[in-house]
Amino acid sequence: MQRQTPPLFARQPKSKAVLIVHPESGEPCPTPVSQKEQSARILPVAPHPTTKDAQLPLNTPPAFANRQEFPPLPGTHRKSPVESSGQGHDFDIYARPFVPEAFSILNQLDGHEVNTPGIKQIDFGAYVGRCIGWDFLPLIPRPIVPPPMNVFCGLGDNTINTGYESYFRYHLEAEIQSQKLENESYSLFGHDVTTLTHDTSGTTCSFLVPGLRENSPYVEEDDIIQLRELIYDHAGRLLGMELWMAQPILFNRTPGWTGIIYNARVLAVRRKESRLVVKIDGSPDMRYSFSRPDGLKFNVQFPVPSNRYLPMKHVLPIIQEALRHADITRHQLTSGVPNQSQASPSNPSSNSGEPLNLGGPPNTPWLQSMLFPIEADCDVQTMLNRGSFKRVFFDQQLNWEQMKAIGSICSHNYGTLPFLVSGPPGTGKTKTLVEVALQLVKSVDGVSHVLFCAPSDPAADMIVQRISSHFNSTELLRLNRPSRTFAEVPGAVLPFCCITQDKFDLPKFEQLMSCKLVVTTCRDASLLLHSRVTNVDLFAAEYRLRTVINPYAAPPSQVELHWTALIIDEAAQAMEPEALIPLSIVAPPIGPVKLAFKPLFIMAGDEHQLGPRTSLPSSPLKTSLFARLFARPVYADHPLARGKTGERAPQVLNKSMLPIARPAFANLIRNYRSHPAILAVPSSLFYFDTLEPDADDTDRLTSWSEWRGRKWPVLLHISDSEDDMDLNNGGWYNVGEAQLACAYAARLVQSGLVAQKEVCIMSPFKAQVACLRRAIREARFGSLWDVDIGPTEAFQGLERGVVIICTTRSKPRFVGSDQKANWGLIGMPNAMNVALTRAKFGLIVIGRREILLLDPNWRAFLDFCDRNGLVAGEVDRLVQDRDNIEPTRLEKVLLAQEQDSTVSNSRALKVVSQEDEMWTSGVQAALDAESVNGYGESDLEGSDQEEHDDKEQEGEEGEQIPLSQRFLQSNLF
Repeated sequence: MQRQTPPLFARQPKSKAVLIVHPESGEPCPTPVSQKEQSARILPVAPHPTTKDAQLPLNTPPAFANRQEFPPLPGTHRKSPVESSGQGHDFDIYARPFVPEAFSILNQLDGHEVNTPGIKQIDFGAYVGRCIGWDFLPLIPRPIVPPPMNVFCGLGDNTINTGYESYFRYHLEAEIQSQKLENESYSLFGHDVTTLTHDTSGTTCSFLVPGLRENSPYVEEDDIIQLRELIYDHAGRLLGMELWMAQPILFNRTPGWTGIIYNARVLAVRRKESRLVVKIDGSPDMRYSFSRPDGLKFNVQFPVPSNRYLPMKHVLPIIQEALRHADITRHQLTSGVPNQSQASPSNPSSNSGEPLNLGGPPNTPWLQSMLFPIEADCDVQTMLNRGSFKRVFFDQQLNWEQMKAIGSICSHNYGTLPFLVSGPPGTGKTKTLVEVALQLVKSVDGVSHVLFCAPSDPAADMIVQRISSHFNSTELLRLNRPSRTFAEVPGAVLPFCCITQDKFDLPKFEQLMSCKLVVTTCRDASLLLHSRVTNVDLFAAEYRLRTVINPYAAPPSQVELHWTALIIDEAAQAMEPEALIPLSIVAPPIGPVKLAFKPLFIMAGDEHQLGPRTSLPSSPLKTSLFARLFARPVYADHPLARGKTGERAPQVLNKSMLPIARPAFANLIRNYRSHPAILAVPSSLFYFDTLEPDADDTDRLTSWSEWRGRKWPVLLHISDSEDDMDLNNGGWYNVGEAQLACAYAARLVQSGLVAQKEVCIMSPFKAQVACLRRAIREARFGSLWDVDIGPTEAFQGLERGVVIICTTRSKPRFVGSDQKANWGLIGMPNAMNVALTRAKFGLIVIGRREILLLDPNWRAFLDFCDRNGLVAGEVDRLVQDRDNIEPTRLEKVLLAQEQDSTVSNSRALKVVSQEDEMWTSGVQAALDAESVNGYGESDLEGSDQEEHDDKEQEGEEGEQIPLSQRFLQSNLF
């Protein structure tokens, strides 16, 4: 029997249209629809207007079809996902909302530019001439001109002497191109601008910028904003534009605007209000136009500020000059430690008695060891660590892993390579680095001045707030770019800033040189670079001046550098060229210079959270220097690396593994933020099940009635609501999920167990964030004004009592496109990790089961919730058993806790605590093995090996430490 094809077009139910039937058969006839009408039904944007009555959608980004202002670089052409209509037409479902060409074409036209000068600037030439003098400074290598148009190789050890600058310069240019395209999408058309003040010096005005609160666009003070004033006719249409577009030859100039481009300067960024305040340089035309009473409308554009990328462009040739002397064959050297990378308790080194050769080529440039370290850069460890610390710590609340990391850094016994601190969420990375800075400045011989950086201003301000009690204002400097506003800086930080004539400034040269600790952002470290106070510049100025004064003086036997350590916090969030800026400050001079103390380079971060933010989703710049280094064999293949052996327990160093390259890294494992149930899945997925919950007050919500199953404070609500597109502003939203999230937030607040400010709701889609913000203000939810709502990336580095996550996506066919565009939470492990680990004592995830199952990581979370009955939104659904699914370690502990009535709270989960007893047989078995191997015969501060050897020869016994405590303290080296 032949299958009948259903009619392509059918009358909708309850339609009042007259049904057309065939005159002979009496069957309904499909009404033909033109292709244009079919397209209009499927496209999520309005069709191009062709009538005189076409209206402009307000505050909508432009469409940029078939237009490029800049020559494209490979990888910058963005292909948007398409949806097939089934009729031979593909439609761009991610297309930007439609803007009439009469408006968008004006932004492509030239005009008379009215420039507003920079509000705050530093004259670096005058500063250098006044402080050091140009005659004694070396020439600075200049960037590549023109920039490379192609890169045929990746970033490898065998190409760094010539290709390092080209590699990153190429990708920086690609990122700039992509950022320009992205910023064009934020353009505003026919936008209202409010005049605040007007005088002879200029005009100050303000306007709303949708997305400013989420840094879309990202705007800073003193950035340039372009304004084009529009002219309308009496009917409210752009004056004469229709005729001009049809016959432009009839016009001397383009109607519809004044022909003036105002390059305004940003005075203030009010993110919470989504409002910009800008200043426009005064001119007769400007004063006249702003005095019109009928209201003003502008096209607003957001150019990419050149000064945002210039410091990275300037530092690349400096780094490349140092790498020209690199030995490109040294990466082929072996470590000299037999089977070092394979050493383990079950596979000890078989040649431990043979002499070691862990020294690389003697003239290896310092920067090469920092950027491309190998095992030859490591020092050798021949004895085990002892279980006590001789060092006196400023912070008495440090845990053992933190103290171990600090001891290793301050004894600088690990070699000449970066020391990396791997800090998962809530493990105290910044706390560790603050103690490192204090120890280096106040307790370590040879360290004179330390540069402490972070990728963002808030992170740098936090460092100053935590460390300021140990310094006075002459010893500690918070260095800010001049364009930063005082309103952004916490009051406790301002006393440590240099302020001149109501702006942030550089201190006098003598004051700058006397500061023992300088805290700034990675990008603002360029202030030191441009002021010519790098180690290379200061060395050249000092010894050239000495030569001029006394030409016959003998050169110094040792060189003492000014900057002796660089610390970067949250290093995984900084692009590699960004991290190079402070690195160039502390880099020693090139050549056969004998240093009294080689500079230290310490970074802390978490490569499993969100990395550097880039406009180009596929850009290699998304891989930070921290993440790239941690992937190198000297770190990743070290026997003590986190999860190196595939085991869930941290690796234990024992005698059979010696000699071994000292680990130039530390793994923090104690989480001081989250309930064990919240931590169970992220610890298993991203940290080899090594995290230990050690937080207080995580049981606050155990009595909340909405928890399911085992009543752990984790809930997965399965929602079948559909996502949809915001046709005006673009992006995806899901009304059903938004309503659920707001309802959960309202119930939590009404319970009295949490305050509004302790609750946050996040989504990876900006349109969903906007939907949530509208919904939460509704009276039925109690007008929860203090509930924090934002995109997922905005919460990195933060924590909240309760986190409600809207995954938003419901259409499987768009998941792959989301991943290519770096959107969403599905297939985005780093974003998923950030979302889950913000919560302290409550986590609620809302999503569709079929979508979550597409991602193996979310599948693991779903399995965890299914196993323990932590699921809502589904009625009488049978949980399917999946083979080879093992509960996480923390999940097993929680189950054991329920069975043991003597365990009263989650503090018993302090598995590695030095005060608690061991609670797993596996740990006890390892302890027994350690007693056989004779653990605990060496000094933790391994740089004093000779002193320790003398004590052994004298028969002096070390401090007697219980076996269980020795195991706990040796867990991570």
